[in-house]
Amino acid sequence: MRIQVRRRRRPWPAAGAVAVMLSVGPALATTASVRPAATAASGGEWTTYGGSLTRQSDQSASPVLTPLRSRWRSPTVDGQVFGEPLIYHGLVLVGTEADTVYALSASSGRVVWRRHLGRPVSPGSLPCGNISPAVGITSTMVIDPTTSTVYASGSTSSGSSIHHLLWALSVGSGALLWTRDLDRPGWSAGSQLQRTALALADGKVIVGFGGNFGDCGDYHGFVMASPESKLGSVAVYEVPTSREGAIWAPSGVSVGASGNVFAATGNGASNTTYDEGDSVIELTPSMQRVATFAPTNWAHDNEVDADLGSSAPVILPGNRIVILGKEEVAYVLDENHLGGIGGELASAPGCSSRGGDAWQAPLLLVACPDASMMAYRVGARSLQVAWRSSNAPGSPTIAGGIAWSVDGSGNLVGLSPATGRQLVSVHTVDTEHFAAPSAGEGLLVVGGSSQVQAFDGPKGLLG
Repeated sequence: MRIQVRRRRRPWPAAGAVAVMLSVGPALATTASVRPAATAASGGEWTTYGGSLTRQSDQSASPVLTPLRSRWRSPTVDGQVFGEPLIYHGLVLVGTEADTVYALSASSGRVVWRRHLGRPVSPGSLPCGNISPAVGITSTMVIDPTTSTVYASGSTSSGSSIHHLLWALSVGSGALLWTRDLDRPGWSAGSQLQRTALALADGKVIVGFGGNFGDCGDYHGFVMASPESKLGSVAVYEVPTSREGAIWAPSGVSVGASGNVFAATGNGASNTTYDEGDSVIELTPSMQRVATFAPTNWAHDNEVDADLGSSAPVILPGNRIVILGKEEVAYVLDENHLGGIGGELASAPGCSSRGGDAWQAPLLLVACPDASMMAYRVGARSLQVAWRSSNAPGSPTIAGGIAWSVDGSGNLVGLSPATGRQLVSVHTVDTEHFAAPSAGEGLLVVGGSSQVQAFDGPKGLLG
């Protein structure tokens, strides 16, 4: 999964494939009995990418944010922030490429606590990639509001060894509760990148893997489920391709009401036998496959690196899923019956979408980093382009009745979700690739290369 990106003042570090290798049988599971996944906390918090595990990126609790004002800029943090900031109980939490988690005061931006978790990886020790000057925590973290625990995943180095770790920390104090090694027997750790946002399902932390920018090394896509308690083994699903099949969408995997996990893959290695490349895969929280979807031209997409999985499946009301990737075609799927190859309910032309999307009925807003943002009108079995806008091509978040994204010139832009008309534009911190604002507790928060910035409206903080 190769992607060319651009960024103001210097090349945008990226996301690339996502890698790994191990094997868990591809036998289909027909039933699953699980408790629903933890979702965003009440009161307008933002505890996972998109505010919920359906990845809808709509903060319904937000007050009006116009006229928009800058509330604070944080002190300089020790590394780039690639993941979406989280907002919970008066704190803004971010992870950095230096393998540090920061908790900032939501009211002032001061550092409440910081926890350095390890030594990040030097890019020079990797076979390819374009994250620099260090590779640490790249994905969006996740908070379980029932335990006030934040989970982070990142790369660390020890001598010449590279490791992929999962950490559990107390949100209130930053105390390290436990650490778990996610490395699999026999893989080349330097060829893997954990880019996709973390999720929670049935008491498990869901972690996806792919590879570095440049598609180097012998990597496979993996989805792993680690118990939140750390008790018990890590369940693993390997995409059954001979190579590639990355799980890398910055917006993560999605979790339905049943607790099942929906992951989208990048290109696989086969153009003959179906290998679950360029697919949506439904898994139980114990990582048993339930169903798959792939476009009829999946083999061509594999061959030309047209990743379906460059954005997450967005789960909508009425048991519908919409997915749009680099193939430039959007698909409506049935959450309860993905349909196999060519089993979509509807499709429509799109853009080379990468990042995350946002939903405000009946429109789904999608990021088109090369040129624009666009919106689809989604029906039970229909999909129509509603509008296109060239003003804000970044990943959108809807808050206070406005769709917000960061453009390539470092501006936080607000569009009308109904029409795409630009309503607001203010300068913000220098951001990393696929950055999307977070919205919670009355704030709109942008994570950047060296600082975090928070905005609010006339009503200030909620509560």
